[in-house]
Amino acid sequence: MEASEKPLIAWFLPALSARVEFVIRTLCAEWLDIPFWVGTPSDSPPQTPYRIACGCQVAGALHLSAHALLWLRETPFFLPKWNEEGLFPTQEGDYPYDLLAMAFYVLSLYPLYEWPYDYDTYGLYRWERLPFYEAKFWSYPFLQVHWYRILDLLGYPYEKPPFAWEVGWDIDHPYAWKGRVGLRWWIGGLRRGDLHKRILAQLGKLSDPYDTHEEIIRYFPPQHARFFMLVSDAHRLDSLVSPTHPFWRKQIQRLLEKGYALGLHPSYRTREEPARLQAEKTLLESYTGSPVYFSRQHYLRYFWPDTFYHLAAAGIREDYSLAFPERSGFLLGTALPTSLYDASREKPLPLRFHPVALMDQIYLRRGDRIGLAQEIQRLYAAVSETGGKLHFIWHNSTWEAAEPLRHLIPESRLESNLLQRENLP
Repeated sequence: MEASEKPLIAWFLPALSARVEFVIRTLCAEWLDIPFWVGTPSDSPPQTPYRIACGCQVAGALHLSAHALLWLRETPFFLPKWNEEGLFPTQEGDYPYDLLAMAFYVLSLYPLYEWPYDYDTYGLYRWERLPFYEAKFWSYPFLQVHWYRILDLLGYPYEKPPFAWEVGWDIDHPYAWKGRVGLRWWIGGLRRGDLHKRILAQLGKLSDPYDTHEEIIRYFPPQHARFFMLVSDAHRLDSLVSPTHPFWRKQIQRLLEKGYALGLHPSYRTREEPARLQAEKTLLESYTGSPVYFSRQHYLRYFWPDTFYHLAAAGIREDYSLAFPERSGFLLGTALPTSLYDASREKPLPLRFHPVALMDQIYLRRGDRIGLAQEIQRLYAAVSETGGKLHFIWHNSTWEAAEPLRHLIPESRLESNLLQRENLP
């Protein structure tokens, strides 16, 4: 159904605010392409049978609760009521949750403005300190589910978005052993007892365990893969391989020729030193020969919301950094690319954000490959139901653990992909 053919939803509120208008625009226009009107009970809306009144009374409307958070112009830390199905449960109105407040709290990452908890070893927000961190609702795109239920109550004829999935390959270290020599390389080999393997790999007598790039291309076509390149070795947790090593230009050109999308993986210190962003992006663009428009922060390190203004200033338009670092699930409550709101400046951020559902290391750090495979299947089923894009973070260094992802590609299509790629140079 074209947007011009879809019926309009009229929203009524006691008063308007930038926060309210952002949430309604995101739910209606951005996520489902639904036309809408927003006003107060004293205004005259367009004629429509689909009417929602939030925190006020309007004859013939579906009535929802509306929390005072939607009209604040400050960001004091607070924890809302919650249960296993969502935030802001209520006994008021025709639906048991305050959808607008729940969506605003999540889509503004509200707890982070005056974060009262500590940070982990890498300086990441310790989301596990939140009392509702383990709640069931994070395990599926709960904002979409609540929105669909309200539309069903309203009797609105909506269509769920199409389903897609992809793997975002973070190329942190192109090689484990090849591509470098130096004191760190020798000492590392002695400490780990693999110096002989390193030497053999350098001589081309032994395969490098991280050199899985051709396997990724062989199994994952461009519709199911994109790449994030870490072109910095400035910090000990950045790439093991120099950003000027011939690998980068050669591999990037190969990926582009095959139709893959390439983005930036800003280095470890770009959070504290944002000037590095432009330099790294410029270097990557010298290899791609065209503008780079999407990125994901290395180690998922960011300051909310400042890092994302720096990314936008450097020319980044889309980001893939917002994920739980220690659990799977939907930090943004949705599987749809979405805008987010900066409650400290009372305006939307100038980027589009792509939700991330799972990072490989969450399960691999605890040696749980069976659990990893099961979670991939569960997430696939969940987003197949709601619609949206299911995005996984993976690494060339963890290729062996990617077998469950390969199983997502139907066998007939996989065989076709392999045949086509075997015939390509």
